[in-house]
Amino acid sequence: MNDKEISKLVAANSSAEKQSISTSTGLIAANNIIPVAENSGARWMLAGGIAIHLYGYLRATADVDFIASKLLPLESQGNLSFGGESYLTEADNRSVTVDWIVRDDEQREFYEQALADAILTDNGLWIISPEWLVIIKYLSSRVKDKLDLIWLLQADNLVNRDLLVTHLRKVLGEKASFFVIPEFQREFNYADLLKLRETTSKYD
Repeated sequence: MNDKEISKLVAANSSAEKQSISTSTGLIAANNIIPVAENSGARWMLAGGIAIHLYGYLRATADVDFIASKLLPLESQGNLSFGGESYLTEADNRSVTVDWIVRDDEQREFYEQALADAILTDNGLWIISPEWLVIIKYLSSRVKDKLDLIWLLQADNLVNRDLLVTHLRKVLGEKASFFVIPEFQREFNYADLLKLRETTSKYD
């Protein structure tokens, strides 16, 4: 990539639409949308990057993700390919995209079960549980979601792995034991190995 191409890339990535948002900006955006959801009778919970922030991993995110039971009576900025809509709201003097996820594909049952197990925090926010967040990240298969998954599994006393397996069995039944659970066991082992290496390196 030459200097001119790099300059164009930097300019494109400097637009407000692509800038990462802070946890506080994301929560302002979320709290703008939540009253609409409450008034419409929609069940909802925070997920995605802001949920990851609230669990302690401050990685870049450019929007706010919700998992919900139904769409909202708001102007849609476009449909999500897997089910749901995007909305825009103002927070900290900028427009923030809110992805309102209502899955209508083969992963729908996972998301519905995750929503049923949402955790109500002391400040009144419903948030996806750590166990379901790992499962959702695994289903996504994107690189950034893999990194989130590994961080969640490495965090001390955050993810109850036995409960995670119970959730999988609830959705998948017996076939979870033969196909999916062994895959998750490999993720557990990998996270443990990385954590061991990190801990060992501190004493080298």
